[in-house]
Amino acid sequence: MTERLNRSLLYTYGIADLFFMLLVNMELVFFPKFLTDYAQFSLAIVGQIVLITSLVDTVCSLVAGVILQRVNLRFGGKYRSWFLVGPPLVAVLFVLQFVKIGSDPMAATIIIIAFIASHLIWNIAFTASGAMVGRLSRLPDEQTILSANRAQGITVGSLIFSATAVPMIMFFGARTGEMAGLTVAVGVYAFLMIVGYYYVYKITAGRDPYDELTADAPKNESRQSVAKMIGLICKNPPLLRLTLAESFRNGSLFIIASFATYYFAYVLHNDAFLSVFLFCTSVGGLLGASAASWIGTRIGKRKCYWIFLALSALSCAAARIFGGSSWGFTIVLSISFLFANVPGALSTALFSDTVVYGEWKTGANIRAFAMSLIAFSAKIGVLIRSAVIALGLVAIQFVANADPTPRVINGINNLMTIVPAAVGAIAVIAFYFGYRIDDAQVLQMQNEIAAKKSKGDASVQD
Repeated sequence: MTERLNRSLLYTYGIADLFFMLLVNMELVFFPKFLTDYAQFSLAIVGQIVLITSLVDTVCSLVAGVILQRVNLRFGGKYRSWFLVGPPLVAVLFVLQFVKIGSDPMAATIIIIAFIASHLIWNIAFTASGAMVGRLSRLPDEQTILSANRAQGITVGSLIFSATAVPMIMFFGARTGEMAGLTVAVGVYAFLMIVGYYYVYKITAGRDPYDELTADAPKNESRQSVAKMIGLICKNPPLLRLTLAESFRNGSLFIIASFATYYFAYVLHNDAFLSVFLFCTSVGGLLGASAASWIGTRIGKRKCYWIFLALSALSCAAARIFGGSSWGFTIVLSISFLFANVPGALSTALFSDTVVYGEWKTGANIRAFAMSLIAFSAKIGVLIRSAVIALGLVAIQFVANADPTPRVINGINNLMTIVPAAVGAIAVIAFYFGYRIDDAQVLQMQNEIAAKKSKGDASVQD
């Protein structure tokens, strides 16, 4: 019988993701303002920095998977080792993203290099955290709990950030200077990120052995070429469809987040309520992530994913009807976020199941590279959001800081509700018709893989 994980590991595995999310939010909220208001770069330089870093970051999410797949650090486990090595490097490089050194061209160059390097390494650590879910347990219910706990950590991290970021920046800024205050606050979050990953490194001790290579496997099996890894991904339809669904699910949430400022400013004329909206939707997301493990273990991950994703899209569309007031709009969208975070909390476990399917079908285990598609789907979601922003604002003839015309008001209404609902519906369709793996099949495939390994038949492993 498979040994079950202790409760402390099951329910605190998301600690690393919690503190990691502090850095993510710091970048999302304050990096653009740092470039314009603190560092006072010209808009041309700001545009170059944002464009270069965004494009390279998308590529880094895949490169991170290749590195994690091919590189074996022999002291803490194939995946765990990165919890020890990656965070300190990320911390130093991430702080450099919020420091202006030298002339504008030199400072911009340093920021771009620090951004790219920090994101490459943090994508490796983040992917390793996802890959560990499949290594920690073969039991679907435990993988569901671990996956949900990661999502809970992410949502709690967002709540902590919303409560601490501005006060901390103001506190340090009053004592060191405006720019230095922001830099010190970044340093505090970076230190906490190191602590979070070290905690997970400790509680997973002995859970990541180098036992995925069979005795008669070729010595170079862990060094598949990039072309071979991509070919194996293409032979895994559930993984491709799940990545597509997650890309559109993320895109739907990112669109709402991006247009919230426009909605409260130009439609409801209530800028101050934006903070209430952000807090309530974060609470909704936390409730959804917390409920995911309970629901997923009872009705199955696949059914849970598409049902709640569909409910999220319907709720988002309903906000178009019930969004006449600040509170009415906020409540409906908070419910939508609750529904959307249930499938989001299950995504790590679902990706892990596709790894099992791929190994069962092809004999090859490319867990690290496959799990990097979690981060990749988020990057594609950002690109979807960016396309909607660029095309949508032009289509409605939006003019900043001008009294909105009826066309603009109606357009922002649709961009905030109908468009993300449609994007979410695409995610539902892609998943429902493309992902057919259920929990019982995963256990059966795992048993068949184990039987092949015991006979020495497995040809390619991690």
